[in-house]
Amino acid sequence: MKKENFTRNIVLTVILLVILIAASNLAVYFRLKQDYTLKLDALSRDVDEKDIELSNRISEESEYSAAQRESLEDKTMQNFVKLQDYLSTETSRLKLDLETVKQTTASDIQDISTKVGGLEERSDELEEKSDELSQKLSEINVESSDFSDIVEDVVKAVVSVKTNKGQGSGVFFDKDGYIITNKHVIEGASSIRVYDYNSKGYDAVLLGTASNVDLAVLKIDAEVNYLEFADMSDVKVGQRVIAVGNPLGLSFSVTEGIISGLNRVTDDTGLGYIQTDVPINSGNSGGPLVNSAKEIVGINTFKISDTEGLGFAIPANVAENIAQQALDQYG
Repeated sequence: MKKENFTRNIVLTVILLVILIAASNLAVYFRLKQDYTLKLDALSRDVDEKDIELSNRISEESEYSAAQRESLEDKTMQNFVKLQDYLSTETSRLKLDLETVKQTTASDIQDISTKVGGLEERSDELEEKSDELSQKLSEINVESSDFSDIVEDVVKAVVSVKTNKGQGSGVFFDKDGYIITNKHVIEGASSIRVYDYNSKGYDAVLLGTASNVDLAVLKIDAEVNYLEFADMSDVKVGQRVIAVGNPLGLSFSVTEGIISGLNRVTDDTGLGYIQTDVPINSGNSGGPLVNSAKEIVGINTFKISDTEGLGFAIPANVAENIAQQALDQYG
């Protein structure tokens, strides 16, 4: 009997323990369930809040993106319009430049054609001038060899001028005995006597002197051989000439050279002298510088001291002007 009671007590105890454990577990379960439910509710609220926040963010982003897209579209359209305007302007400018280039090219082509035509004409002119130059070179060579044929005639027109102060040379420029010489040859003289190529002497009269150049005009009472003045437009650098005179008191002599320069201004008179390499010595002053046509190119006047081949003559046109004044007054 006692054993059955013990067993029943044990069973009841076990059942009670089981019930207690189950109740405890059930309480824990309900507590955990409640906590889980609370956490789920909190999580649901968080999710709802996040969802609302996300929706708001999405809405804001959508609005911002729309505004940004609209702004981008506006900028794109503005840039497109600007690009169209720029392209239109550049196209117009390029067309204008192209038209200008076309016109310039056409003008240049016309100029080139004109210049080519001018060059052809120039070529013809150069050929003609080449022929003329060849002819002139031939003439120069002829002049160089022809002086011997004219020297006798030239010497007959040249005189030696002697005064109580010194001596020089002169040349007849008119058949009635008119002589042109340098003013310094007769300056301060109380008597003037001239001698021709035959050493025949004549008393000479001073008709006058030039005020601005070293020239004087004399006259003798005789009919003489004379030389004419050259046209200065025909006088060229390189042309061969001779000087005839009475250098150093010797008998008449002839020296040959070339014209090495024109219009050489050497003093304050402003006169442009002829420069020549023909020796001009004391006694040669006043004598003529003569070309191969037996014409007076200039009146020999001076040379640079202590130099050779650097002489100067008064041009024929200046001498002729003084000579003509004397003829007009006394002829």
